[in-house]
Amino acid sequence: MARNTPNRHLKEMLLEADWTAGQLAGSINSEGRTQGLDLRYDRTSVAHWLSGSRPRPPVPQLAAIVLARRLRRPVLAEDTGLAQDAVEPGPAAAAAGPSTADDPLVRLIALTRADVLPGTRSALTRMPYVPLAVTRPAWPTPTDFPAQAAGDAVQPRNAGVRHLREMIAIFGRQMDHHGGGHARSALVAYLGEDAAVLLSRPTGEALRRDLLTHTAQLTHLLANMTADTDRHALAQRYLLTALDLAHRAHDRRTCAITLRALSLQALERGHPHVAADLADAAVRTAPHVAGATRAFLLAQRALTHAHGDRRREALGDLGDAEHHHTPSPEGQGPFATYPRAGFHYQRGEILLALNELPQALLAFESSARHRPSHDHRLTALTQARRAETLLRMGHLDAAGTAWDTFLQHYPLLRSTRADHALGRLQAGLRPHARHRRAAHLLEVARAVSRAKAL
Repeated sequence: MARNTPNRHLKEMLLEADWTAGQLAGSINSEGRTQGLDLRYDRTSVAHWLSGSRPRPPVPQLAAIVLARRLRRPVLAEDTGLAQDAVEPGPAAAAAGPSTADDPLVRLIALTRADVLPGTRSALTRMPYVPLAVTRPAWPTPTDFPAQAAGDAVQPRNAGVRHLREMIAIFGRQMDHHGGGHARSALVAYLGEDAAVLLSRPTGEALRRDLLTHTAQLTHLLANMTADTDRHALAQRYLLTALDLAHRAHDRRTCAITLRALSLQALERGHPHVAADLADAAVRTAPHVAGATRAFLLAQRALTHAHGDRRREALGDLGDAEHHHTPSPEGQGPFATYPRAGFHYQRGEILLALNELPQALLAFESSARHRPSHDHRLTALTQARRAETLLRMGHLDAAGTAWDTFLQHYPLLRSTRADHALGRLQAGLRPHARHRRAAHLLEVARAVSRAKAL
C-alpha cells in the first residue's frame, strides 16, 4: 500500500472489531506496557494511520496482537496495512527472524551469538511477543526410524550425549532453585559454543538424533529461563528453534513438550485461543506417550479449556491426566519426569480458573507439601498461589502465613515471575493495611524489594 493512501485494511478491521480509533490506541498502549514500552497513542494517531501514515515498529505488530485478541483470529502486522513496505532490519533481525535459516542449528548459533553481545541483546529484548499458530510438523513413517524415540530414557551411547544430559540436569536444577536470571548467560554461551561443536561433528544417524534431542531440550530450558526474565519474544524464538531441532531428531515427545511450553506462554501473555490450539497440537503430536508425559500434556490442555470456560472438557482432561500420572524413576531428567508437586500445582491452576477455590487450595497445599525446600523458586511460586487463593476466600491470617514463607524464599531468586507475585502480594494486602499482620507483611515486602534493588 502506497504512503498517504487511505488504509482500508485498518478501517475494515476497526469496523469488524466494533472499536473506535481511541479504543485501538488505548489497547496498543496497554499491550505496549506489558512489553516494557511507554506508548502514548490516541485517537488522533489512529486517524493519521487511517489516512495512510505508518507508525514505527513494533507498533504494527502490537496492533496486530490486540486486533487478533479482539477478533479471535490470527492477524499479522501486514494485515493491518500498518507494516512498512521495506523495513531496515535491526541489529538482531538476522538472528531473530524465523526464516534466517532452514537449519535450526544455524539459527540457534545466530540467536545465541546475538544474545551474548550487549548491543544485539538489547535489540532482541525489545522485540514484541506475537502469538504464532504453529502447524504440527509432518513425521516420517515408523519404518524410517527406530520405534524408540530419541527423547526416551535410554543409556547415553556417547560422551557428548552424556555431557548434554548432565547440562540439562544442572541448568534444570538451577532454574528450579534460583530462577531464570541465574546462570542464563552461561547456558547461552554453552549452547552457542560447546553444543554447536558437538553437532557439527560427523556422526551416525542414530547418534545425531540423540544429540539433536538433547540440544533441543537445552534450548527449551534456555527459553524457560529467558521467559523468567520477561524476555518473552526471545523466549518464543528459542522455543521455536527447540521445536525444529526436536523435529529433526524425529522426537515426537520433545516436540510435544515444546508445543506445550508455547501454549503456556501464549496463555500467560493473554492469548487463550492460540494457547488452546497449541495445547491440542501438543497432545496430538505424541498420541502414544504414556505416564508422566501424557499427564503433562493433558494437564496443559485442561488449563486452556478452563480459561476458555469449557468446564466439561477441562475436568475431562484433568481426570485423564490424573489417571496417567505415575511416579517416575529418579535420574531421568526434567524432560522425562512430572513430579507430584508440579502436577498438583497445575491441578490447582485449573481449579482456580474454574473458580473452584476450596479444591484449588487443597491442590496448592498438596503441591507445597511435596516441594523440596531447596527448590526456592518453585516453593515461592506455590506459596504465592496458595496465599492468593486464601485471600480470595477471605482467610487473611492463613494467607499471611503463606506469604511469610514466600518472602523467606524470595530474596534468593532472580525471577520475574516471583517479582510479579511480590507485586500481587502488595496489591492484595493494601486494602487490609490496617490489619496488624497485613501491615507487617507489607513492610517486609518493601524491605526485601529495597534489598534486592541494591
